[in-house]
Amino acid sequence: MKKTANILAVAIMLFLLAPALTVYADAIAESQNDFFNQHRSECVYLGRSFSANGEDGQVSLKNAPGAGKEIATVENGETVYFEYSCLYEGEFWGLSPRFEGWGDLSQFLVLYDYIAFEEEHLGEFYPYEGDYGEIEKAGRAFAWPWPGADAPLWAIEDIELEYFWADCAWRDEQGREWGFFSYSRGGSDIWICLSDPENRDFSAFNPGAEPAPWESETEHTNISAQGGLPVILIVVIVLVAAVVLTTVLLIRKFWKPNKMRNGKPSR
Repeated sequence: MKKTANILAVAIMLFLLAPALTVYADAIAESQNDFFNQHRSECVYLGRSFSANGEDGQVSLKNAPGAGKEIATVENGETVYFEYSCLYEGEFWGLSPRFEGWGDLSQFLVLYDYIAFEEEHLGEFYPYEGDYGEIEKAGRAFAWPWPGADAPLWAIEDIELEYFWADCAWRDEQGREWGFFSYSRGGSDIWICLSDPENRDFSAFNPGAEPAPWESETEHTNISAQGGLPVILIVVIVLVAAVVLTTVLLIRKFWKPNKMRNGKPSR
């Protein structure tokens, strides 16, 4: 009975370790880009759109930062969305989910967006303490990339206020109150005019600045070409090694070969 209980304990332990291995395996397989998989912990979420601005009239996208293999070429003026950024050998690179490749961000100009608007007006934001009365009365609202943009992004229909709240608010020169929503069922990272949510014909009082060179808003870890194994891969290796070693030790302890008695196996 004791031996059976020990074996059962081993099985439970291995069962508990399995989900951990699955989680790490899923994280590694999330992207099809090998460099991103290897350095995921050193990449930073970016989530911004850029305009190509290469010296030769175009920009190459590589399978990895540095001297990677070219996988695509974009003409100057073409918009590319970069989901993640990394600092490789002192240079910033962005990962495009569209091409599953990396672009040298020094050869791109970042487009004006809600982040640029935030940088310009951060000191003017305040907590919203209103009751969303105008939105509740209208039942819909237009989502804007930032207050005063040329045009709205889309219309949000059948708004459920229990899932609808503004992270902060801002008031324009006309006295209209705008709310920023980092997440709602109507979309993420959007602005809504809380004073007049159904109006889509505001004059473009802030059409946005021209594309400009990008400067990182977040600290990055410099990735070296001679760097060691990424942390997530080290964790996976350690977990696998622990399972293998534990299994070997337990097999040696509980599954010994039958002892020989007088040249015959014991029963």
